[in-house]
Amino acid sequence: MGGTTMCARWHIPATDQRDELVVTMLLCDEVSITQGDNHVIVAKKQLTKLADKLYFLDQAFRVDARDVVEALCCSD
Repeated sequence: MGGTTMCARWHIPATDQRDELVVTMLLCDEVSITQGDNHVIVAKKQLTKLADKLYFLDQAFRVDARDVVEALCCSD
């Protein structure tokens, strides 16, 4: 993570098809998301929109996907 200080870390276990997912809250108002060789840094100002999209995607696997897709496509 290039020397960036962290204050919390969560490990989401690997699945049969994907590596473990590591979510790290950084002290510089950012969140690091790492899976295998892939690494993304999300700014504090981006977290709400990212969380909203992830929630809708999670719901797509649980309910009528058509409603979820419409909600995603109609939102910013």
